[in-house]
Amino acid sequence: MLTGAAFADATLLAHFFPQSEPVKRYVARPVGELPEVDFGDPSVDQYNSGVELNNQALEAMRANDFVRAGNLFARACQLVPSEKGFWSNRLIALRRIKGREEEAIKVARTVMAINENDFQAPYIVGLIYLNELKNPEQALPYLDHAFKVSPEDTSVAMALATAFEQAGYDDDAFELLKKYAHKATNDPYPFYLLGLQYLERKDYNPAIRSFNTARATDQKGYVHDAWIRARYFAGQLEGLESDCRAVLQRFPDVLNRLSLERILASLRPGDYRFVESIGIKISQPSALDKLDFLIKPVVDIADHQFADLVKAEFISRGTVYKANVDAKEGLRLRIGANKEILSPEFTLRLTYRIKTMAMLGSCMPASNAQIPDLKILCGDPLMSLEHPVLSALADKISKMPGNYVQNAAIAVANGLRYKENFEDFSVEWALANPDNCDCTEFARLMAALCLKHGIPARIATGFLVKAELMNKETAVGHAWCEVFFKGKGWVPIDVTLQTNMQWAYFGNLLSDQILFDYIGVEKRSRVSIDFTSTRPDLKVNLSNSYHISNW
Repeated sequence: MLTGAAFADATLLAHFFPQSEPVKRYVARPVGELPEVDFGDPSVDQYNSGVELNNQALEAMRANDFVRAGNLFARACQLVPSEKGFWSNRLIALRRIKGREEEAIKVARTVMAINENDFQAPYIVGLIYLNELKNPEQALPYLDHAFKVSPEDTSVAMALATAFEQAGYDDDAFELLKKYAHKATNDPYPFYLLGLQYLERKDYNPAIRSFNTARATDQKGYVHDAWIRARYFAGQLEGLESDCRAVLQRFPDVLNRLSLERILASLRPGDYRFVESIGIKISQPSALDKLDFLIKPVVDIADHQFADLVKAEFISRGTVYKANVDAKEGLRLRIGANKEILSPEFTLRLTYRIKTMAMLGSCMPASNAQIPDLKILCGDPLMSLEHPVLSALADKISKMPGNYVQNAAIAVANGLRYKENFEDFSVEWALANPDNCDCTEFARLMAALCLKHGIPARIATGFLVKAELMNKETAVGHAWCEVFFKGKGWVPIDVTLQTNMQWAYFGNLLSDQILFDYIGVEKRSRVSIDFTSTRPDLKVNLSNSYHISNW
């Protein structure tokens, strides 16, 4: 029995390896007691009158007067209460009258009472509960009954599978769909549902095949939408940009348009105006003799981004001053602030034009890059490499079947919950606060797990372009992990996005990721200041914000 710290550690580890919920399976239920039917023999006059009313009702239906038809059928049923044909016709008329669902259900139940082997009546009741009344649980006994009576009817099987899916009986739906979806010719919906079931199980290739099969008869775009998203989640990104663009053009009103636009934005080339504002607060600016900013500008990345610093300016007391780059020291720029600029609060504003393109892992050329020194990478104390929970986590991942790095990414995505904290915390802190981690902690834990397994890893910092951040000021940057593989070099893995985007950002650096720098063991910020002052207790605080728009 675990107690104390051991119990706490075991509970924490369970976050990273959630147990599957018990499978919810459907248990057959009866449709309930059916109404009594008078099977007595009507008189000849009653029967003939019933037939005449039935014929008049059929004429009314041909004229699309379904209310009159329903009333006439009702009178015929009163005259000959055991005549199944009258009741069935009345049911057909009621199905065409909006708001008469409850009456249609009663009529259908009477048909079932007259003939228990009729599958149309319970099928119609099931459809009413499923589509009009939005009650799949109530639909199930009727559709199940209809399916047992007519097990080869594809329409009934598909309706039952839909009810299973909507009621949460996924395994029951899955079994039916695998057996019957291919029989539903000219209807994309069964293969669409089957694809969703595969996708829910993260079984991507059969999901993609199912959606691809259904695309030929999809006239509304929902299958094409799922086809794009399944390929994206699977990380199968080659050719996806043009396919996504084509779907958006063909189906402008597609239900998940915003999702597809988000996917397209991450794959097509980007051309951005990126403004970084570095705010500074000085307790006593008159005490300054000199103040220089040391900036590591946004870098160029072969096959991914080109960054051009087009403007640098100071904003002080409401006035804009041109900022001059005084020198370049290694990878950093030195930008001096003149005396006239110094004030208790002012800003250095850097404007970049950044062009990006998706760099897909499947298209990355072979690399002869030298394997990094693992000891140096492990020297970062924020990795907390000796933490016992980290060791236990890495050990458990190493014993799992499959690829260690992929399993580690899934574990981190499962175990941490995203909450922006604007800090740079250690792995130890992340493990103690798994529900309050932002992208830096996600990336750092992923890197630490790789390092524990002897795989070189580091943290990249940058910015994630999101539609909700366009043309707005934000202080939220982004971070992800990079893992080194012999023959491939540094491979990006954005485990923060693993939960929602699944494998799209695993091994790919997409157009919406702007890379700034890497967090090294020395922890030197890419933005710092160099100043001299007559006061040793002078307080200087820096802050960063970003503004991005299309160029």
